[in-house]
Amino acid sequence: MKLHTKNSIALFLAAVCLGSTACGAAAETPADTGTPAPDGTNVAAETETQAPAEPLFYGLELKDFGGKEFRICTSDTYLDEMIVDGENGDICNDAVYYRNRAVEEAYNIKISAFVPGDPYEESSYVAKTVTAGEDAFDLSAVFTFLAGGPILNGCFLNWNDIPHVDFNREWWIQSANEAFSVGGSRYVAVGDLSITTLLLSYVVFFNRKIAADYDIPDLYQTVLDGKWTIDYMSSLTKDIYTDLNGSGKPDKEDFFGFVGDSVTNLDAWTSAFDIPLIGFDGGNPKVVMDLDKFSSGIDKVLQLYYGGQPTYISGGDGTEIGVFAAGRAAFMTSWIKQAFDEFRSMTDDYGILPYPKFDEAQQNYYTNSMDNYSLLSVPKTESDPEFVGLITEALTRESHRIVFPAYYDVALTEKYARDEQSVTMLDMIMAGRLYDFSILHNSSIADFPYMFRNMIRTKKNTTASKYEKISQKIESGLASLAEQYAELASLEK
Repeated sequence: MKLHTKNSIALFLAAVCLGSTACGAAAETPADTGTPAPDGTNVAAETETQAPAEPLFYGLELKDFGGKEFRICTSDTYLDEMIVDGENGDICNDAVYYRNRAVEEAYNIKISAFVPGDPYEESSYVAKTVTAGEDAFDLSAVFTFLAGGPILNGCFLNWNDIPHVDFNREWWIQSANEAFSVGGSRYVAVGDLSITTLLLSYVVFFNRKIAADYDIPDLYQTVLDGKWTIDYMSSLTKDIYTDLNGSGKPDKEDFFGFVGDSVTNLDAWTSAFDIPLIGFDGGNPKVVMDLDKFSSGIDKVLQLYYGGQPTYISGGDGTEIGVFAAGRAAFMTSWIKQAFDEFRSMTDDYGILPYPKFDEAQQNYYTNSMDNYSLLSVPKTESDPEFVGLITEALTRESHRIVFPAYYDVALTEKYARDEQSVTMLDMIMAGRLYDFSILHNSSIADFPYMFRNMIRTKKNTTASKYEKISQKIESGLASLAEQYAELASLEK
């Protein structure tokens, strides 16, 4: 990785900050992501008249660590979330590069990433090395649905005991960090260093041309008026279908009102409908799910999926994404990352909406992120927690200042989302992300967080009987988890 001067870093920061109110002093409050960033052609001229804002980590203690290495353990899937090889002209890539360089220069450290393999291999590696007492890394970034095992194995320090980390600030995701805290202990944390929480957030994409062809009213205004509900979405999609290839049966070559999958995209509906699964009582996890509302939610999504004209529902292979990208679907549920990957060359313009509400009485729009976004943890083998806290806080603050805006303001709004109204929708989506403790320990509680998706896959609403069948396993699993967390907490004293 080649070295760059502080002036080159400053020029990049200025380029991003000039186009984003998420920088500098404005970033001390939740970012206003409604102002698009400039294109690169005007950067040099503008940086001559406006200096870059100071990094947010300047509010932290600045310390010379004498070239010490800051080692991040991550999987090969999201390596570029933590480190990149160098500049390549892509502003998102370069933002990660300059974030790391800025922190490296400020603290005289060297950031490195260690990749044990795929996400499962990484989770196993974390558990194995920490249990063996090996000093192998300073910070780990493990997939959410795989983090429960290392937690219960006692692999991580309590973030609440680590200096310099301020979880009350906007660069940390409050709803996630509250959901994953048990009895005052917090072994995993989520902030803007984990850009996957943005990329993997669930949204509804719609084809603007098809919406116009079918005289669908202004969907952005529908959202703002609080009328974007699951029933309304179903009413818009139920009559749209054409057998384009004349096969006599719906397939991926046809034209649909709605396309989706029968796997991960279904996990967002419990959040969208404001149906939390697990809450806390006296610091211990407990079931808080509204069974009747859950069942009604199943009925509503079954109507969207199978209640009208044929829809195209994949088994999780992503073929529905190709149908939408080809302009043959009016609506699709998926995650924001599609805007960066599959839709870059899409001919038709598309828009982005939040998942619809359960009904108009629901006050806000909610969503969540796919269960493989990165959770940050500090290994029990760490000899210098203050060092890790200081560098992690600095990286997270800089991610909030330059990486998140690069993805959100520059890439998403300038290149892919294609209309300013989608930016307003994204602000709403990001503010409405909800997270549930159940996903950390899904295997310990009878796959409870996947009950909704599994029910839809059967195409039958058997909520009452299914929950009766697994409820005892869930309760006993939660009781066991409470005991294990209590034991972990006792070892901290």
